[in-house]
Amino acid sequence: MNQRRTFMIGVTATAILFNRGAGAQAKKASGAGTEGDLRNAIVQFEKAWNQHDVDAWLALMTEDVWFTQTLDYYERMKGKKAVKTTFEYDVKNTDLKWDVQRVRMMPDGTASVVLRQVGLIPPKTDGKYKREDVSEPSFSRWRLEGGKWKLFFFTSNKGWALDEMKKDGLN
Repeated sequence: MNQRRTFMIGVTATAILFNRGAGAQAKKASGAGTEGDLRNAIVQFEKAWNQHDVDAWLALMTEDVWFTQTLDYYERMKGKKAVKTTFEYDVKNTDLKWDVQRVRMMPDGTASVVLRQVGLIPPKTDGKYKREDVSEPSFSRWRLEGGKWKLFFFTSNKGWALDEMKKDGLN
């Protein structure tokens, strides 16, 4: 009887451990860490900008975000407060189009994204913007915080974007 009880406890424990592992793998495959969820976060980022909702736009960034359109050797555009101060006018008065060119899920759990960014400058006449400023390539890095993808680095400076792409194996 003791051997049977020991055997049943072993089988039950193995089943519990297996199910926990399988459940974790299934959660990871369909959870917030997927490329699909990352792409959705990028769509939400663009949507918040185009709705001119500064708070929603900032909510898709980490507190330590570094968001720049130029080389920023002095890190003046680092942190949400600096980003808001620098880009609030643009978010409120322009539109944005981000076309994802490439995505690389990194071994550390972050993601690197190569983009084609188009700044759309109103007014619109006959369905066309007054001006379109294209930045290609642009480059961004994202990480999970609280189960959601958030932007922690962005540059539309071509030289800097190319350097970061090379570092992350996206050249």
